[in-house]
Amino acid sequence: MRFNDTGDPGAAARGSTEDDGQDLPEDVQNDVDRVADVVAAGFRGPVWQQMAEELYAYTFGRLCAVMRRTDKLMYLTAKSKTPLAMTDEDRATLYRSAPDREHLAILTLNVAMETFPQLLKMGGYDPAHNRGKDGRASHLTSYFYGRCGLVFPRVFYVWRAERTDRFLLHAVRMGDGALAHALGQTGPEPVPEDVGDLCDTLTAMIKRLKPRDHAVWNLTVDGLSQGEIADVLGIKVGDVENARYRLRSQVRTRRRSGELHVPPGVEAEWARTRAQAKARKKAA
Repeated sequence: MRFNDTGDPGAAARGSTEDDGQDLPEDVQNDVDRVADVVAAGFRGPVWQQMAEELYAYTFGRLCAVMRRTDKLMYLTAKSKTPLAMTDEDRATLYRSAPDREHLAILTLNVAMETFPQLLKMGGYDPAHNRGKDGRASHLTSYFYGRCGLVFPRVFYVWRAERTDRFLLHAVRMGDGALAHALGQTGPEPVPEDVGDLCDTLTAMIKRLKPRDHAVWNLTVDGLSQGEIADVLGIKVGDVENARYRLRSQVRTRRRSGELHVPPGVEAEWARTRAQAKARKKAA
């Protein structure tokens, strides 16, 4: 921000376009004048509050939308000092999950806003000199949206690490006998050898799963419902269903090939569980 002889940053901002012989569109000039006003007010009061609310409102929906399009997200973050690298699972999560997109958008907005007043105070928003796309003068909302693109990658990495840590926290070794109990095969008598072999095989399969699926099955064995698991892991119920389906598909495939033997007692328990599920669904 350049100051005039009186030390008024507003006068400098309002006079800059005249000095350069460049006329800004009226709405952009209004943004320049408002920035000068909030700088002069020390980023306090209703003018700054209204500006911040407008920036949040404009940017939130756009961030949520762009996260569903990898190409547009990469374009938005292209000038960031932190390159954005996403896995297929990351892209699928952001495409499918509105809560995750909204959470990431809020985190990004908050981080971008932390330094935004200082940027404005230093004259970072200067549409007369720093033209936007196609050489057009950028509105303040577009400038802030661009700032969000610069901070998004590091916000994303922190968010992803926290999710992974949460999955790993619950993807721990099952307690002895937990799987046999979940299969309905525990009682006063020792677990039969064939049931023990099945539990060992299933435990090994679960341990080889990705952390999220591993965590889902550990919590399933603990007796949590799909909704409870989704709440604990911060994922959608559909993600829980998909995780369960993937392991069950592996089990079915190995049973058909003869690699996996299911004892009659476990078969009977599975049949009883399926019958109960159908009865509940019919009653609902």
